[in-house]
Amino acid sequence: MWRIRTAFTLLELLVVIGVISLLTAILLPALQSGRRAALDLKCRANMHAVTTEFLLFADPTTGRPRGDSDQLGPNRFRIDDFQESVYHIAEFWDGGKSDRLALNPAQQPMMCPSGPNELERRANMPCDAGAVGPRRSVSVGFNRRLRDGSRMIGNQGPFFFSVYLSDRILQYPDVPLLLDVDGEVAEARNILPYYTAPPASRRVQTDVYDSGQFWFPALRHRGRVNVAFVGGHVLSSADPLGEPWWRWDYSPGQVP
Repeated sequence: MWRIRTAFTLLELLVVIGVISLLTAILLPALQSGRRAALDLKCRANMHAVTTEFLLFADPTTGRPRGDSDQLGPNRFRIDDFQESVYHIAEFWDGGKSDRLALNPAQQPMMCPSGPNELERRANMPCDAGAVGPRRSVSVGFNRRLRDGSRMIGNQGPFFFSVYLSDRILQYPDVPLLLDVDGEVAEARNILPYYTAPPASRRVQTDVYDSGQFWFPALRHRGRVNVAFVGGHVLSSADPLGEPWWRWDYSPGQVP
C-alpha cells in the first residue's frame, strides 16, 4: 500500500519562504508610501482645522472669547491668545484641577501626525513660559511675523516689536499662518519653537530675521513642508521660500 505524503520537503519550504519574502519586498514600500500619504493628509486636515478656527477668532462679529486680548477691544488681538485657545492653555484651560495633561495626537491639531507624539500642556501659564512641552517635541508652529515685527531704531539696529492683529489680516489670504517646524532644531538654538519666520526676501532694510536663526521648518512629508495660510488653504513645498505667491515678508502695520 502506498503512503500518502502530508509534509513539505525542505526544498518546498524554502520555495514558499522565498515567495513570501519576495512579496513582502514588493508590497512593503507600497504600504509605507500609503502610510506616509495618509499621515500627510491628516496633517493637512489638522492645519485646515486651525485656519478655520483662526477665521472665527479674527472675526469680531462671532463673539468668540479671546482671552487676554478681550482687554484690547473688539478690533485687536494677539496671535498668542489664539495659540492658547488651540492648545487649551492659560485662560483657555479646560483640564479642571489638573496641573498638567498629555495632549492626544489624534485630537490636537497642533501635533503633526508624522512628528513627535509626546507632548503635554500645563495649567496657569502661556506657551512662552513652557506651557506646552517638551519643546523639542513641538512639531507645528505659527508665523512669527504675525507676533513679532521688525523695526529699525536709529542706528542701533533692528529690534522686535509686538504685533497686534485685527480682522484686516483676513484680507491677505496668501500670508502663511502655521507650518511644520523642527522643535529639536529650535531647542538646539535656544529659541522657542512655537513661532518661526525666514529672512526677508524683499530687502528694504536690515531685518531682525536676517540671520535665519528663527527659521526651522521641518521637511518631514516626503521632503516637503506643509504650510497653512490665512485664507484657509494648505499647501506643501520642498522649497517654501521659493514659492512666488507665499507672502512670508508680510507683517501687520507694514505696507503690503
